[in-house]
Amino acid sequence: MRDLLQLAEPLVVSDAEQAEAALREAQKLAGALGDARSEALALTLLGATFFFRSQYPTALQVLGQAQAAATRAQDDRVTARVLNNLGNCEVALGNYGEGMEYYQQSLRLAQACGDEDGRTRALSNVGLIHLELGEHELALEVFQEVLALAEEAQDALSQSSSTINLVLSYYHVGRYADALTLGAAHLPVVRALGVRQHEVVLRAWLLPCLIQTGQAGDAARQAEDLLPLAQAVDDREYVAYIRAFYGQALTQLGRLDAAQEQLLLALAEAQQHGARLSERTVLQHLSELHAARGEWQQAYERLQAYEALNRTLHAEAVARKAQVMGAQMQVEILRREADAERRRSAELTQANTALQAAQEALSYRATHDALTGLANRAHFQAELERAVQAASPAPFGVLFIDLDRFKQVNDTLGHEVGDELLKAVAGQLRGAVRSGDLVARMGGDEFTILLRSLREPRDAERVAHKILNALAQPLLVCGHTLQVTGSIGVAVAPRDGQDVGTLQKHADLAMYRAKQGGKNGVRTFQPGPDEAFPQPPGHLEVERDLRGALVRGEFVLHYQGQYDVRTQALTGFEALLRWQHPTQGLLPPGEFLGIAEDSQLILPVGAWVLREACGQAAAWQTRAPGLTISVNVSALQFEQPGFLTTVQQALEASGLAPQHLILELTEQAAARHPEATAQQLARLRGLGVQIALDDFGTGQSSLSLLHQLPIDLLKIDRSFLQAAPDPEANRVFIGVMITLAHGLNLLVTAEGVETSQQRALLGELGCDSMQGFLLTRPLPAAEAEGLLMPPAASAPPASLN
Repeated sequence: MRDLLQLAEPLVVSDAEQAEAALREAQKLAGALGDARSEALALTLLGATFFFRSQYPTALQVLGQAQAAATRAQDDRVTARVLNNLGNCEVALGNYGEGMEYYQQSLRLAQACGDEDGRTRALSNVGLIHLELGEHELALEVFQEVLALAEEAQDALSQSSSTINLVLSYYHVGRYADALTLGAAHLPVVRALGVRQHEVVLRAWLLPCLIQTGQAGDAARQAEDLLPLAQAVDDREYVAYIRAFYGQALTQLGRLDAAQEQLLLALAEAQQHGARLSERTVLQHLSELHAARGEWQQAYERLQAYEALNRTLHAEAVARKAQVMGAQMQVEILRREADAERRRSAELTQANTALQAAQEALSYRATHDALTGLANRAHFQAELERAVQAASPAPFGVLFIDLDRFKQVNDTLGHEVGDELLKAVAGQLRGAVRSGDLVARMGGDEFTILLRSLREPRDAERVAHKILNALAQPLLVCGHTLQVTGSIGVAVAPRDGQDVGTLQKHADLAMYRAKQGGKNGVRTFQPGPDEAFPQPPGHLEVERDLRGALVRGEFVLHYQGQYDVRTQALTGFEALLRWQHPTQGLLPPGEFLGIAEDSQLILPVGAWVLREACGQAAAWQTRAPGLTISVNVSALQFEQPGFLTTVQQALEASGLAPQHLILELTEQAAARHPEATAQQLARLRGLGVQIALDDFGTGQSSLSLLHQLPIDLLKIDRSFLQAAPDPEANRVFIGVMITLAHGLNLLVTAEGVETSQQRALLGELGCDSMQGFLLTRPLPAAEAEGLLMPPAASAPPASLN
């Protein structure tokens, strides 16, 4: 029996089908002999054959039988091995929390019975989890520890697994030369062992290292040679990986047709077998291949698919990290001397303390906003659900708070000041409520508060007014004295709703009523026939002030410089509307443009902006010939039959050459009526003006819109530079947009450049021009004129870097 099991074990990873046949015979024989230990071992190895063929549910079923047999045999070593294999299956199915629990049980059992082989196996799998979660440096440390244990135990298979995992870790931390050196030294050892699965995995991860070190030709030859072995082993995920790396190498070699064939085969393989990590890799390489061939629509579509899958995998990785609690196993690794009972006891105490701290830290991160330390949206909704389900006789309140004119702080002082202001406001909100109440940040400048156990419904409104008074206190933020106000909506349960969605909706509606009523106010939900609020007087007052503003000359333009990415020379300005309100001060467009569009006042205001911007640009031509001026056009303006005449009149009155005027239309506005938009744009270009598509990438329009519309420039929205959960994916996305635009003979301007790293990235990717706070803030005309310099000295001012 022992000889049969020893014969079958190496076949598990080299020839799973042959191993399965041998192990089924071993199981039958052990059962007939009443040898529970041998039966458990046979079932454990049999489960592994299904695992290596990606048949995880079957593997779990067989391992469950193995666990029962090991329990009957009362053999802790076999039980530890079964638990380890159960963990492998759970992790493969995405159940990382369950997998880590199995590994922990296996590790503890192996240590208790002095099973160093079992301890090595469990620690190795912990390292693999760290690797999958992107904790590459930590994984490297674990695998180095495991290799030392395997060498001490002189376990050839464990040494081989640990060495291969080290190669994989070296690749992920960018140590490609180390990976190639270690892999080349270990390959003869793997072949001598005859473990074909190990050879497939080792050689597969040497392929991207060859590509990264400029050896694409060697990588292509190695991949072609390796594919038959991977197919013979029947590891479908690694077949997909090898084809993906093969396609990447062929792309670099310029063999694009062959590359596409391999990548499409890899994609089909990955999708058929649910290997989503492989699928993500393939989609990225396919996008790069289509871009290299000038197939821009296919490149964009592949990139969109990559982005969607990457977002899904990123969200799952975050969930896995919350399950796994990586620090939990770091403590276990420190327990090296299992034979010293006193030290083990001390280390167990330390482990429990560290585990508790790690659990508390992870729990905090999962339920709190990273910026302010307040509860996050998910935690608030969970607590609100508990309050609803408790069905307490005492009412409770929900407050929805939106800060007034917060965007103005971001636009004028920068996002760093805005973030610090949000932290300060969070402190004011905490101080205004009881310790048992819950304050949360829902995102942006929106906050919610759960007021528990009110004496009467009116108490909620009283607290809201208390909060307004707290917000009215001046705050010193980054050297600026700031005073914020808020609009607060109030809903009280059970009167205004008996479920989470209704209460949040009604508090939100009440907040909007407060906002429309002039801001800095409190409104309690009042149901109507359709739960919609009538237009409050504040809206009419703003509209009245807007009409007078045009007559009184209260509108002004600020100008933000646009710079050549390569030379850093000033190339033009974007004209940005501001309202110098007689009582509220300088207002950004977000405070009034919505009302202007609703009342159609945007038409005379927009015409004034065109005339003013063209006149200023014409005056600057003597000092900066060729300087352009960009003017934003609303959808309502653009769709007016007389808009073409409005543009002509502005050009004629100012004397500005048409080619120096750039009209900016948002992607969303352009997509409303594509055919009519294309006709109107063609007429405008007939005048000689340039057309820019603004906020590109933020809408839902198809790529065909770019082919359909006669435009000259593409403006990449600031969100692509500033929101990067995956920096490398973001870089690829921006690069494809730039390449796509250049392929269509369009120039590209990037908005929202706030760091030198962002500027350097745009230079690397070949972007044409840029604007943002790093270069210059929007300035009044007199101050903007100071930026006009001779070409040799027209780089952005150093004081703003």
